[in-house]
Amino acid sequence: MAVTVAGTAATVATEAAAVKGARELAEAPALMLSAVGKRYPKFELKDVSFVLPRGYIMGFIGPNGAGKSTTIKIVMNMVRKSRGTVKVLGLDHVAFETEVKRHVGYLGEEPHFYEEVSPAWLGGFVGKYYPTWDAGFYRATLRRFGIEPSKPVKALSKGMKVKLGLALALSHKPELLILDEPTSGLDPVVRHDVLAELMSVIQDEKRSVFFSTHITQDVEKVADYVTFINEGRVVISDVKDDVLARWKKVSFPLPLPPYARGASDPARIELGLAEARERVERAMRGALGKAFASHKIDGLTFTGITRAFSGDVEREISQLAETRPRVIPVSLDEILVAIVRGSETC
Repeated sequence: MAVTVAGTAATVATEAAAVKGARELAEAPALMLSAVGKRYPKFELKDVSFVLPRGYIMGFIGPNGAGKSTTIKIVMNMVRKSRGTVKVLGLDHVAFETEVKRHVGYLGEEPHFYEEVSPAWLGGFVGKYYPTWDAGFYRATLRRFGIEPSKPVKALSKGMKVKLGLALALSHKPELLILDEPTSGLDPVVRHDVLAELMSVIQDEKRSVFFSTHITQDVEKVADYVTFINEGRVVISDVKDDVLARWKKVSFPLPLPPYARGASDPARIELGLAEARERVERAMRGALGKAFASHKIDGLTFTGITRAFSGDVEREISQLAETRPRVIPVSLDEILVAIVRGSETC
């Protein structure tokens, strides 16, 4: 009797642990990278970290060569990382690679297909590898995308091949969709269709999308989260709207000393202008400058892009400028340029 009770208790404990584990996996982020690195002879991915919660879209932004494709290939275990941790849907991407890939839809930067086969044949071939493959959904997606299922792939345009790749990536109902530059080089109509499809993926609030791009307008249209990468290092990773709320373009006239205001003597004006420039540049070298990603002085005007605009920053600028600054919103494109080029821009 004691043995039976002990056995029952052990079974209950095992089942409870299994339920707890399943719940933790279900609540885990769709994608989490922690201090991920990869060293090449002429490039290094440096401690890349970010989190994509379930049910959201993250845009992964950076210039060409910043490390976007390398990061995605590491997530898919197509490239071995040198260090760090990658978890997909709560699972280690290497230890549970087969399980992870059952639940991930992936579309590379340049989809390659057998040119002589048809989209219908490809669907039958790919579907064999996924227990959750939905042939009806695949056929319906081809129709919605305007793809003739019986024609050879070689007859498709670049945009249609991207749509075909997206149909293949979606038809096993993945929990996470990973796309590398999906809209690069596409005409506006095809780009619109691809972005609309990404939006539809997350409608059930359980599925997630992670896509890389250098086209910031696409991220502004569809993403909930944004991660900027430059020279192999993550610069920003946050809720898109919070990033846009913090980053602002600020401008103000240089604070000329009293003796130069309204002066007609060119030498006096030039001396006052030099003094005002030095005063502003000195402030930029101090604590105030830490709030700016880039700045420049053009004639009598200071213009800067701040990465952390706040009431305190505005008050400090007002004290420096002796007037309230002009503050306007910035786009993700302006943020990217400021990150990449710093004070050469804005």
